[in-house]
Amino acid sequence: MLELAAVFAALTAASLVRITAGFGYSLVSVPLMALLIDPVTAVVIAAVTAVPLNLWVAVRDRAHAHRKLSPLLLVSAVAGVPFGLWVINVVDERTLLIVIAAVIVVSTVLIWFRARIPGGTPAVAGMSVLSGASFSATAIDGPLLVAGLQGSKYGDLSPRTQRATLSVTFSATSVATMIGFGLTGQLTAQVGMAVLVGVPAMVLGTVAGERVFRRMDAEWFRRAVLALMVVSSVSIMTRVVTA
Repeated sequence: MLELAAVFAALTAASLVRITAGFGYSLVSVPLMALLIDPVTAVVIAAVTAVPLNLWVAVRDRAHAHRKLSPLLLVSAVAGVPFGLWVINVVDERTLLIVIAAVIVVSTVLIWFRARIPGGTPAVAGMSVLSGASFSATAIDGPLLVAGLQGSKYGDLSPRTQRATLSVTFSATSVATMIGFGLTGQLTAQVGMAVLVGVPAMVLGTVAGERVFRRMDAEWFRRAVLALMVVSSVSIMTRVVTA
């Protein structure tokens, strides 16, 4: 029961953040769930429950997605999924925790210092490939892609356009990853129970997140992203040290 309560709390908070910031569902849920359950199961739960949320946001906000950028990011991210599936099936739990921590910390640094990503659109596509691989290995795809966008010529996209564009990409990678988990035997009974618990949690978080999002401006948006990433960096590093 404690594990299911933790899953409910983690997914509620993660859904609120996902709707508000445009990403961050797994960034919040994976570190929190990994405190009580093994990291592989936490990754699979986050990835599977992200599917309906990503699809819903992508369909609802499709009119706001960047017309040229969205297809490029989608194809690039899906191309990275098979590599991430290989990683999660061959590394041990501690190594996976270290990979998760590295993804979060590196992305936090990139966004904090507004790092410029050289290479223009091809470089953003490359970050999208890494994002797809990261999602299928750690269920965390947002930070790398957000860092790529905010450090490129697309950094001035409005919060709504950024959220819609990211949602198109995330919906594709989450579906591809779920199929991969099914083929590799990761969809266990424990994951199924967590998904059932996660449905009302996501509804609650989504409703709250929409109310917060309507009150956001661009600078508030960036600060929320940074605060989220710093908290997640600290939590996952603590988990690595104590594992």
